[in-house]
Amino acid sequence: MTYDAAAGTATTAQIGDLSAILGLSGRVYAGISFLAVLVAGFGLLVTRSGFVDRAVDRVIEESPFSVLYGTIPFFFVAFAGGYALNQFARAGVGSLWLAQGWSLVVSVVGVGFAGLGYLVFGTYLTEVEGERRPWHGAVAGAVVSALPWLLLPTLPAVLVWLLGAAAGLGAPTRRWVHGERTVETEASG
Repeated sequence: MTYDAAAGTATTAQIGDLSAILGLSGRVYAGISFLAVLVAGFGLLVTRSGFVDRAVDRVIEESPFSVLYGTIPFFFVAFAGGYALNQFARAGVGSLWLAQGWSLVVSVVGVGFAGLGYLVFGTYLTEVEGERRPWHGAVAGAVVSALPWLLLPTLPAVLVWLLGAAAGLGAPTRRWVHGERTVETEASG
């Protein structure tokens, strides 16, 4: 596949109307968001429940401004996915199946990050009410993830949806970014 052919297969959308990408309604996006976040949340609870507990603890301890750090995983996935797809097309090794497969992989990773973010956010909400209940938090996070799609037009819904996921990802990402910067290393440097 040539670079021009790969560029021609992409669906372009107006900046104000992202619904042209798939042509779905807000209710359908809300249902997809609910199910994707719920499945990702349950999967993470089954495989990485200790990590989820630590992430909720970090959200409680950290500054609310750490939400900005939560956008880093989404930017990284979008950049790495787009860059790799572009390089496949330029090298001529890409086919339509490779492009669609790679786009699916990038989407699954992005939904996994969103699922973690909303799982942490939902679990935090359950802890505000009483004791921490991660399984209920997965459902609460899935419900919260569907709300922007029901209440807002598509572009603002995407932005609010990403910020909601970033709220749960911010503190763990901040800890990862500054993981080597402890008090001891700052004092000796």
